[in-house]
Amino acid sequence: MLISTLSMQISMKGIRISEERVIIDSSPKTPVESIQLQISNVESKFENGLLDNRNISVEGNVKYGIPHLTRLESFSVDVSLDGHLILCRQVHQPGMIGRVGNILGEHNVSVNFMSVGRSVKRTEAIMAIGVDEEQDKNALKKIGEVPAIEEFVFLDL
Repeated sequence: MLISTLSMQISMKGIRISEERVIIDSSPKTPVESIQLQISNVESKFENGLLDNRNISVEGNVKYGIPHLTRLESFSVDVSLDGHLILCRQVHQPGMIGRVGNILGEHNVSVNFMSVGRSVKRTEAIMAIGVDEEQDKNALKKIGEVPAIEEFVFLDL
């Protein structure tokens, strides 16, 4: 049930934030199941996630009280947005999970989850890796040297 709509725009330091809230009747018996965001004027290295108009669309939900990213444009993933995350855009090919996992293991970095999302077989994919440790620059450097990894980012959530 739609109760009200609120629109707001804020400009500061060259960043324009536009928010629209749609308040719905939700309760513990009927919680909101998911959220969709469209981020405009993105200057991201993750170009495949961008629409032609430089917008990016993401979806998520809450599982067991923790926010999860469930879609990044055309890529389905299941990514816990808690702790530390390595997000890679890569060529989708066999052995990538093992290669990156071995690099992290050699640097004593513990993986707590891994999710790979692809849109079409053997083209591009997004690999998300949750890690327990803070950023390990040597491990990240090695991951960046894997030829099939086009780009990556370390996120401290």
